[in-house]
Amino acid sequence: MVAPGSADVLLALEPDEGLRFGHFIAPWGTALVNLQPVLPATVTAGGAVYPPVEEILNHLGRRCRDLRAIDASGVAGQAGTVQAMNVVMLGALSRFIPLQESFLMEALKEVIAPRHWEANQKAFQLGKAEVE
Repeated sequence: MVAPGSADVLLALEPDEGLRFGHFIAPWGTALVNLQPVLPATVTAGGAVYPPVEEILNHLGRRCRDLRAIDASGVAGQAGTVQAMNVVMLGALSRFIPLQESFLMEALKEVIAPRHWEANQKAFQLGKAEVE
């Protein structure tokens, strides 16, 4: 379990996720946030309003030392498939965690269909490059 204010890294696959879990990031931490919102049904049905992405990023930026906003969906498109957005984010995360890239790639290979492997490898590398 991670105590509030103690996480070295926060990975948010969409901005509001970063807002919901931002209280876990440490002041010295890094937040990796995909810029593409995923609108919940309450928003699409008109029952709620999605917060402006810029406000979300400002809030997170005040909570941590390093905020990395990534257009992971766009980067995944460059790799050949927007469905690899999560792999772009994993590539970015790999720069901040103590796991060897080979271990991450082995794990990915177990869950990604062979026909999608090349695009996902590229997505991982492009994600790493986003945070260099």
